[in-house]
Amino acid sequence: MAVQQTLRPYVTAGIAIVGCGLIAATPVAAPSANSPTMRQVALAGLPDLLAPWTPVWNQASENITTILQNYYLAPGVAFQQMMANGSQYLQSILDDPSTIPTVVQQLQHNIDSVLTGYTLQDASAETIATVNFHTLSGSDLNNFALGHDLLFQLLPQFLDADTADAMGPIINYMASPASAMLMGFLGPSLSPWVALMNSIQGGDSFSEIMASPLNGWLNGATLDLSFLIPLIAGSGLLPEGTEITHLDFAVGGLLSTGSVSVGPYQVTDQAGNLVDVPAVGGSMFNSLGISLQTGILPGVPLEIASHGVGPIAALQAWGQTVGALLGSGWTGKGPVEVSPPWPGISFPTLPDDLFDDGGAGSSASTDFAADLAGFFGFGD
Repeated sequence: MAVQQTLRPYVTAGIAIVGCGLIAATPVAAPSANSPTMRQVALAGLPDLLAPWTPVWNQASENITTILQNYYLAPGVAFQQMMANGSQYLQSILDDPSTIPTVVQQLQHNIDSVLTGYTLQDASAETIATVNFHTLSGSDLNNFALGHDLLFQLLPQFLDADTADAMGPIINYMASPASAMLMGFLGPSLSPWVALMNSIQGGDSFSEIMASPLNGWLNGATLDLSFLIPLIAGSGLLPEGTEITHLDFAVGGLLSTGSVSVGPYQVTDQAGNLVDVPAVGGSMFNSLGISLQTGILPGVPLEIASHGVGPIAALQAWGQTVGALLGSGWTGKGPVEVSPPWPGISFPTLPDDLFDDGGAGSSASTDFAADLAGFFGFGD
């Protein structure tokens, strides 16, 4: 309760920010300057012209390394887990036909989890918790580093019942894999322009300006939303003594990996060493960055960094999310030891006594047929 009381002004302020996330999902025109500014650009040599492209390449290389490492953990992990589950369910039915109702119930549960988990509409608390590991950044309360996961959990507790009911589906969608797909596929078309605008407004050199669109397209860019702060402050939604000092929205590039609370994934390499692989993923909610100051902790800013996600990482994270919803175990906060589900895939075998009555009237085959007939409503 002490943590919740301390964070109450922050979370209340976050209520106002949720709406800004929806606005920031579309391109926002930057406010024009009062007067045009002429900048002098000095001619530079070839090394100076090429220098800004080095960090662009290095960041892209780091991102693609993370994406490939996630892929190599288990290519098509969602399909692998589905096949592993299917083979186990079929073997269970062949071994004991009376498990058919249990298997059908589990299949229905899995389908419902995946369908509702994509948009988080009408999803169970279990499904929301599993999905959020792959769509929201994590918090470290020991170091007072807050992430979007804690903001998502505490936000409804500081809303009245009517507002919570109205905002719940919107907040859930903003934290869903569907919103990650939306931002991931819109990002590469928006981020070059955001990066170019940031570079020009920042007074960068000619070569840095020329490199900025490619950097945005590959690695994403951050849109400054500080011009919305006065509007939010004037709305009266912020608690007394609380002030928003910074607001931004991260737009992912083609290779942007995002940052989520699950993992890191841990695998053992050929030398027997344990290797950490950062997880990929994100959401619209995860793209929002905010800095606050409050009277409770004067001079101590609360900062939640924004994390953009690209299309490749969004698709990859959705596959890993589906695998987790189907029981892969690729979930949880902190290091997660992972293994590909494919070792659990095997062709079912028939029991030796399935068609052998042994001369008795009550054979295994008779029991199998009776159980099967009973399941479909053809019993006595």
